[in-house]
Formats: sequence, structure tokens, C-alpha cells
Amino acid sequence: MDCWALLELPDDADERSIKRSYAKRLKSTRPDEDAEGFQRLREAYEQALQLARWREQETDDRAPEPVASALPADNLQAWSGLVEMAPPLHPTPRTAVAPTPAHTLLKGLTLDNLPQRWPEAQARHCAQDFQNLLLEHCCSHPQQRVALVDWAVQHLDWLTPWQSLSMSDAQQRALVDALLSHYRQTLQDRLQANQERAFLAQLTQYSEQPWLQIFDHRLYWQSTVLILLNEQQWSVPLFERVCQVFGWDEQRGAIPEPAWMWQHLVQRCQQETFYQDLQNKLQQEHSWAPEVLAAQLLAKPLSPRQQRNLTRGFTQNEWQACQQLAQTLTWRFPQLIERLPQSDVFYWQKFMPQPSTTGETWVRAWAGIALALTLFFIQERHDPPVLAAIMAALCGWLVAVLGLLALTAWNAVALRLLDLDLWLSERLLPKRLHRPPYRRLLRHGVPFLALLALFASLLGLLGMLTYLGFTLIGALHHKRIGHVSEAFRLKHPWLSVLHWSHFSPWQPVFLVLMVGVIRACQVFYPAFPLTRLIPG
Repeated sequence: MDCWALLELPDDADERSIKRSYAKRLKSTRPDEDAEGFQRLREAYEQALQLARWREQETDDRAPEPVASALPADNLQAWSGLVEMAPPLHPTPRTAVAPTPAHTLLKGLTLDNLPQRWPEAQARHCAQDFQNLLLEHCCSHPQQRVALVDWAVQHLDWLTPWQSLSMSDAQQRALVDALLSHYRQTLQDRLQANQERAFLAQLTQYSEQPWLQIFDHRLYWQSTVLILLNEQQWSVPLFERVCQVFGWDEQRGAIPEPAWMWQHLVQRCQQETFYQDLQNKLQQEHSWAPEVLAAQLLAKPLSPRQQRNLTRGFTQNEWQACQQLAQTLTWRFPQLIERLPQSDVFYWQKFMPQPSTTGETWVRAWAGIALALTLFFIQERHDPPVLAAIMAALCGWLVAVLGLLALTAWNAVALRLLDLDLWLSERLLPKRLHRPPYRRLLRHGVPFLALLALFASLLGLLGMLTYLGFTLIGALHHKRIGHVSEAFRLKHPWLSVLHWSHFSPWQPVFLVLMVGVIRACQVFYPAFPLTRLIPG
């Protein structure tokens, strides 16, 4: 694409318009988001600047054409003079102008013979003419420009206040752009070759040159290095040394422009520092610090058995360290997750102890069993609903207590089968269930089948479908509405466990619907084997 079209400028745009358009598009085209687009924008910007500066230089060098003044109509003598000024058909040959010593010295000029030609020009007393012709030669020969200008800034003080020749703004900008582009390419080659020591030496050598001590030139040079660092890979010590070379210090407010690019580099530096600290912790194999164990669990390639052995003795401190590390990676340095062996930085939660003998589990199990027993007593004993509910509450409490005791014993057995449980869970359970809270096939599947059998024995096929559907809705539909207030939780701890905010909105709807279906079958189809296992 044409550079003018990319910058949305006319072909005759001046340098100021080009810079303003580039700065405007730089806000929406960042190298970390669109590297190719940023590179195209940068190339278009440099090309447009070069064209504008050469156009300005040609305009300055072109002599103004004389404008004939208006002549009176009756001034025949003036008209005849103009006619006589017309060139003849056969122009007379021009007299050749003898070349000056400076022109002679400039013929066949290269970087190899320039150090000998300059003392010779001084000896012939044409040093000033030689410099002027050398400047024109640099502007008209781009292939030699960088080498010649680099020699001139070192030996003739070009681009400094002490230079002895007169240089237009367009010429000065062209020379500065050529030199800085050459410096940038040299430093880029050092970085790509992973030669950071040579990069720092070259950067220091460039930055100490007298012409780069000029304020405008130094700002331009710092901006060039900033863009280079933003596009390349580097280590944290290298970035710190570059900041020392230029005196960049965010605490003192000495930061380069653009500021957003500097902030991006600082964030990259913090990220690399954090990752290096993470790698250092991986080397501390004999340390039992919680932070070291958390780093080894998340950043070290481990098999499932090695992961389980590492977490076997974890306490609350180690689990908290894992939580902090996972949150830091997720919210502050998400790009580092790509370098880790596990893309899910919370995978370790499946190894955490998950006791099921809590008060909440007991209350919910008791409520489900009591509801099933109520419908069972109404059908089998023909008890009044109130009496059936009271009997079901008492019997449900006993069944829930016995069930939780059995579940505690099963947890100890499942812990010994954890490796097999994890292997089966990863291969047999749906991928959608592989997220917090993690579910295991043996650890949770066996109690689930036991409850499924209990509800099937009480209410038959419909009871089994009710429990199965209610559980699956809660596992697959994660949306919850509202929350239990702390005051209600403290005042009614048992009722807060059954609060509707703990369940999916579809769970109570499904439960009410299935209770109605079960009761209808009990009343109108008592002999149909839907609410009992054995037809009666």
C-alpha cells in the first residue's frame, strides 16, 4: 500500500502533517497487539518523511524564476527588447568551466580514500568547498551516505553546533535519519544474535558521540532505541543497563516517549523478573517453603503421580501459596501461562481435600431423603401428609447420619485410590466437568450411585430420574441468582443451607415439577411401575 494512503494524507503533505498523522495512528496500532500493522505504519512514516524532506530540499535549492513586470502597450522598444532576447536557433557553444581543486578531490570518493583526501583539501586551502561538495555528494548518493556521514560526524563535527558548513534543515534531517537507521539496524542485529554484551558496548559507543548530545538528536535517538526494545526480545539485566545509559528512571519522572510504550516495556520487565524468580524456585528442590512448592507444582513438568506425591502433605499454607501464584499469573502476567506446562493454573484444586461431612452436606442430604420418604409413606402407609412429613424427617435424619458415616469411611478408601481415580476421571468424565469444583469418578461417583439406588428403592424410576436430573442441572448450569445475607446466615444457619441462591434457578422448578408428576402417578396409576421398583 502507498505510504500516503496508509497515513491518509495527500502527496504534498508537509513533515508536520506526517508526524501528526503518525502519532494519531500510533495510538490504535500498537506493536504488542498488531506487530505487522505497526511495522507497515513505521515504514510508511519513514518513507513519507524521506519524500517530504527531499521535496523540501529541492524546493530550497531551486532558484526562483524571474517574473517579467507588466509593460505598457505602447512601449514598442521594450517589446522589441524581449523579442531580441529570444535564443537563437543554433546556440553558441558554452565555455567549459575549469574544475576547482575541491571538485577534483571529490572524484571517485569512497570511505577508503576519504581520510587521505581531507588533509589534501586542507593543504590546498579548499577545505570549506570540499565539505560543501561532500554534503551534496552525501545527499545525492544514498548508498554512500551512511559511511561518509559517519566519518564526517567523527572528524568534521557534522550535526553539532561546531560544524563549519551551512546545512539546511532538510539536509540535517536526512543525515540524522540515515545515521539513526544504521545504528538501529546494527543494534537489532546484535539482539537477534543474542549478543547482549556487544549490544550494550555498541549502544554506549553510539550514545557518547558528540552529535547525539544535542537535545533534539538525543530525544530522537532514545525514541529509536525504545521502539527497537519494544519489537525485540531481551533480558532484564540488559533493560536495566539501557536505562542506566540513558538515565531513564520512572520514580524521578525521567521516562522516554511515547509513554505507553515505556509502560509496556516496564511491564515486560516485571514479567520477566517474575518468571526468572519462578525458575529460580524450581532449582530449590530441597526447600519446603510454601512459595517454592507452589512454583514447582505450577511451573515444573510433572506427571499426575508426581503431582499427587508433591501435594500429599500440603497444608493450608501450601494451598494458599498455590492460590496466590495462580491468581498472579492469571491477572498480572497472563502471557506467562503459555510457558507453563499446564494451561489451567488452577488444576491443582482437584488434589485439595474435599470433605463431604460438613453441615451443609448433611442438611441437604437429610432434606432430600426426608422428601422422598414423605412421598413413600403417603403411598405405602396412606398416612396423612403431616404425619408422613414428621415420620420422614425423623427417619431421614437417621438415614442421613448413617450415610455420612459411611461416606467418611469411603473417603479414606478413595484417597488411597486417588491415582486410579484421577486417571479414570480424565478419560471418562465429560470435559465440561473438568473445572472447579473438580469431580472425580470414584470419589463422587460411588456416593452418587448409592443415593441414586436409595431414591430408586423409595420412589422407583421417577425418584431416580428426579435425583439424577436435579444433580445434573446443578453440575452443568452454573448460574446462580443472589446470595444469602450474612444476617440470615447467622440467624438461621440450617435454613441458609437450603437457600435458593445455592441452587440453579432450574433446580427448584424441576423438583416441583417432578414431585407433582410422582404424586399424580401415585394417585392415578398406583399399580404402574413408575414410583416403585416392584409393581403392586
